[in-house]
Amino acid sequence: MPGSESAPTRPTAGSSLIELVMSVLVLAFGVVGMATTTLFITRQLTIAEVTTARATATRSVMERIRATPYDLIGPGSDTIGPMVISWTVTATTPQTTTLGIITVGPGRVPTSVSQSAPMLSSSVADTLLYKVLKP
Repeated sequence: MPGSESAPTRPTAGSSLIELVMSVLVLAFGVVGMATTTLFITRQLTIAEVTTARATATRSVMERIRATPYDLIGPGSDTIGPMVISWTVTATTPQTTTLGIITVGPGRVPTSVSQSAPMLSSSVADTLLYKVLKP
């Protein structure tokens, strides 16, 4: 039919430059997201390892204190790996002895509301009270 000429159409095969740029951007965001997640997981694993080492060292000292005859329990200290653990008698009754156990070494710094991520320090002190019952 005369006068019914259509505009030339673009071939549909292949992709345009805009599509290519958008796919590269999506890929870049994915790679950055994976790298950030990897760093976060590595940091959390390090914190977990340090926390486990602190708990294991403290538990070891507590077990040694528990194995000591009740009448011989007194102040002391020990170094287990990088942890320095000291204990003192804080209270005594006829049936119990309460010890204050202080662990100093690498550990997690208590976070405040303004901090977004937990931080590690080479010298963190934790204190706990341990009550030993007379057998």
